[in-house]
Amino acid sequence: MLAPDAPDPPLPAGSDRVSFARDSVAYEGPLAGTLVGLMHVRRENAALAAGDMPGVSTQLISLMADRAGSSHRKATVLRDADGPRPLPAVLMVAPALVLARALLASGERRLRALVEGLDPEGLPEAVWSEVDAQGAWRDDVDVPGDISRRAP
Repeated sequence: MLAPDAPDPPLPAGSDRVSFARDSVAYEGPLAGTLVGLMHVRRENAALAAGDMPGVSTQLISLMADRAGSSHRKATVLRDADGPRPLPAVLMVAPALVLARALLASGERRLRALVEGLDPEGLPEAVWSEVDAQGAWRDDVDVPGDISRRAP
């Protein structure tokens, strides 16, 4: 998601299938941005991750998507010792759109309210650690020091 007036960020070679969705109004929060993004998805499920989560791998998203495809739940998330986490997530687009609109209309702005409202399946560490033994998906980058902390 990009702010309404933000320039497109540079992309590496081979990213020709990447597209950007823009918030219609700046500073409406993560739930509003997620709604805009979901409105652009043309598949049954969508993967949802934050831009500051460098440890989220394609293998992890693939694992979550495979589980979502075989589950009867409307969302799939990861569970660790702290419980289920809202990101990354794989969401069924149609029910997520309905719930996101209802939550925003009620004044809700938290992304967690959307994910929890979809009654997600929480994949336990014994499952996700097969593709992410160190739990790198939990890392996020908030300040420059966070990048050097993860460097080999």
